[in-house]
Amino acid sequence: MKKCLPVLLISLLLTGCGALLERSYSVVEPYSDRYWDSTAEDTLRAENRQDLVNSLLMLVDERAEEGTIRCYGAASSYLQVQSACREVSEETAVGSYLLDSLTFDYENGAGYSSVTCRMAYREDTEDPAAMMTLSDSQSLVDLLRLAVREEHEKQTARFSYNTPRAEVTGAVESLWRELQEDAAPPVSTMSPLPEEPVETEEPAEEKEPPVTEDTEPAMAREIPPCPWEIRLYPDAAVTEIVEVLLVPEMG
Repeated sequence: MKKCLPVLLISLLLTGCGALLERSYSVVEPYSDRYWDSTAEDTLRAENRQDLVNSLLMLVDERAEEGTIRCYGAASSYLQVQSACREVSEETAVGSYLLDSLTFDYENGAGYSSVTCRMAYREDTEDPAAMMTLSDSQSLVDLLRLAVREEHEKQTARFSYNTPRAEVTGAVESLWRELQEDAAPPVSTMSPLPEEPVETEEPAEEKEPPVTEDTEPAMAREIPPCPWEIRLYPDAAVTEIVEVLLVPEMG
């Protein structure tokens, strides 16, 4: 029986079991590859408005200063291009935070339009992908408290979800009030001691000790307005990236 095993193994490898060693491989291309136009080198392709927005965001993510997009079908409209550029620069978190300006040249051709975009970026920005991610506004308060303690001039963070701007600004201003109240010196509310009567040579009639009235409650210390500049990206009813300048910029 043992002598038959080698022969059996060899026959299996040469026949059916050889199929077990076969593997089929598929190449998974990045999703972004579908936005590149195969007919033109280094040129993006857009067939609808969302393609335009995604292509522009790709250029911004790569910090490209210039990029060309071939627009087909509905995306070839000048108004569609203009609307997509406005959305990226004003309504998206990454675009509104990184971009200083976004302009484009439009050229209408046969079957498609060619759009050349030019991007200028803000100075002293951080990589959005590397920002501290916050789960809620209380996390922002904790982060800012640490930044104040360590005397940072600026703190930037990104929420994990779109957060109402009122919630963000309210959290920052509440921390400012808290810090001011903690720094205020204690105010005494005790009544002053009565003055001792001055003795004279002539016998004085016994007088009842003067009645002292409690002083009025001390006025609460007025807290100055929060001097920190709060920048929101996008600057809308809901926001994703917050930048707080703890030391106001001069000029």
